[in-house]
Amino acid sequence: MTPAAALAATLESALDLYLRQDPEALRSCGGMAGKIIALDVTGLGVSLYFLPGPDGIQVLGHFEGPADTRLRGSPIGLARMALGSRDDTLFEGAVEIQGDTEAGQQLQDILVSAEWDWEEQLSRLTGDIAAHEIGRGARRLREDLARCRGSAR
Repeated sequence: MTPAAALAATLESALDLYLRQDPEALRSCGGMAGKIIALDVTGLGVSLYFLPGPDGIQVLGHFEGPADTRLRGSPIGLARMALGSRDDTLFEGAVEIQGDTEAGQQLQDILVSAEWDWEEQLSRLTGDIAAHEIGRGARRLREDLARCRGSAR
């Protein structure tokens, strides 16, 4: 198995778990059936292909055909975009987009807006109290990072 195929399989499994937590996000994937979104990770030489459909998002390490949308960027730039910093990331040149920008936007919207209760998933491993405390710490860290980012501008 190639590194791209292994990464694709892992990512597809994670997306499947994520999307199954939110039936609305899964329905939105069905509305994108037939679209191909390519993701080129610069510096790693890896390309992944996302094929949304009614059962979720299939992720492939190789695809023989044209992509409707192609995103190209560094791992950090792509992660920032995936977490919702799309405008800054695109305008700073960290991520390039070619083709059907609406399809890329739809996929990002699905992934960002999906309701996933990660604390509930974590509580299965750590128990309710520990999961709640970890969640509280993560929310505090996110707020602090947002404040720092805002003051740095």
